[in-house]
Amino acid sequence: MKRLSVLLVCFATLAMTSCSLFNAAASSNSVAKASGQSCGSAVQGLYGAYRSSGNIDLTNATNLNNALALATSYANLKQNKDNPEYRQAFTSGLIASSAGLITSANASAFVDKLLASSGLANINSQNIAQTASTAVAIVNLLKVIKQ
Repeated sequence: MKRLSVLLVCFATLAMTSCSLFNAAASSNSVAKASGQSCGSAVQGLYGAYRSSGNIDLTNATNLNNALALATSYANLKQNKDNPEYRQAFTSGLIASSAGLITSANASAFVDKLLASSGLANINSQNIAQTASTAVAIVNLLKVIKQ
């Protein structure tokens, strides 16, 4: 009877540990996908502004908000760059929310370029408009999209 109790406790512990690991992985993937979706929406807005005016005006509130969303997504991706599951979920969200600008054909190149964008590092709502490299980094990123 004692052995049965010990076995049941071990089984319950193993089951709870497995469930928490699966929940952590699922939670991480949903966070990555949400970050990718935010990035895709921001890219869509910035690309529209770039196509219509030929530049990124960071005094425009909409462009500023999109640039901040892009910078936040960049920071999240940079923190998890060595996690292939995170990158895959991020890319999935990016493709889903970019209104066809980012496709499976150019998504990998876009994500690589995003990770290499040094102009998006250390950007926050107080310094984004004053950071000259921000607009340049965004324009260079948007050049990956050919439409």
